[in-house]
Amino acid sequence: MTLLLRWGLALSGWSALAAVTLLPDADDLRVVVTTVFLLVCPGLAASRWARPGSARPTDRAAVLETGVLTVVLSLSLAVLVVEPMFLSDTFTVTRALLALAAATSVLALLPKSGGRRHRAPRAVPGADPPTAAADQPEPHTSE
Repeated sequence: MTLLLRWGLALSGWSALAAVTLLPDADDLRVVVTTVFLLVCPGLAASRWARPGSARPTDRAAVLETGVLTVVLSLSLAVLVVEPMFLSDTFTVTRALLALAAATSVLALLPKSGGRRHRAPRAVPGADPPTAAADQPEPHTSE
């Protein structure tokens, strides 16, 4: 995912929050922006962390799998945010969107886990490559 798309994903929650706070109730734009954000954006940001695969899947099955994972993660994150608010009698749409927008922004903007740390170490210039004898186990001698 390119940096521009990551920034767009990070700002999507804040645009949904702005739509909820600034547009009148039952406005078509408010409903569309909020629904798209709730169904796609938190899960897409979280799926960057859940899937170590390639950035652009080429197989149809991989695209479908990513789409399903995105929707499921979005709904799961929404439930994890909303349920404690319901149980503590502090739920409002604005608070829920604020929490989801913050979580989406953090997940979208932080570097992907498993970046450079998990790559094989580079060879040191000028160092001798390991010999084949070093890879062989030592012979067992019985005394």
